[in-house]
Amino acid sequence: MELKAYHDMVAAQLVSELKPILNIKEVTANTDLLGKYTEAAIRNLVLRIVQPMRVCTGAVLDDPMPDFLRQIDIIIWAPFPVPALFDVEGFGLVPKSSAFGVIEVKKSNYNSTVGKKLEEFLADVDARKIVSDPGGALADYKTENSPGLGILCVLDGKPSKRLNKLIEAKRVIAIFGTINGKTQVRERDVFILVNFLHYVTWRYR
Repeated sequence: MELKAYHDMVAAQLVSELKPILNIKEVTANTDLLGKYTEAAIRNLVLRIVQPMRVCTGAVLDDPMPDFLRQIDIIIWAPFPVPALFDVEGFGLVPKSSAFGVIEVKKSNYNSTVGKKLEEFLADVDARKIVSDPGGALADYKTENSPGLGILCVLDGKPSKRLNKLIEAKRVIAIFGTINGKTQVRERDVFILVNFLHYVTWRYR
């Protein structure tokens, strides 16, 4: 089986696994709960794909230490070359050299600042402030090979121009989209997530 066919098969399976998340809307209309549940499902999904790497929330450490550590929703890391500090119950402070991928998760495009915040996060990724530098011949300074990704749990209505630009560039994805009051899995974006995670494991190898 070719790699693309394999990725498509994995993504299709993940789409079917994510659809039951929508059932929570039958229990509660609280979008915060849908967002939290989706975020937990994303972490679980990420861990399955990137094993034996590890997944945590927390911050990435660098030298010299910045005055302010950016909180990162999902850090994909490995205890090589340096183990994480304070690695407890899914929380960790990870040395930059051991952080191979990072993900910022937003509940939805709830206001116009979401695009700006995701831009700032991705700018730190591109500057390699919160993720390891490439090793060997990895050409991962291109945006299409970025080790950082923004995820919206739900794309609620039309995104801002700023956010839409990031979505079109495949730097931000949305797991669910709401159209005319109906929420559906965005299959294209799940495919992008799978490709991103396989790229992160390639960085590690």
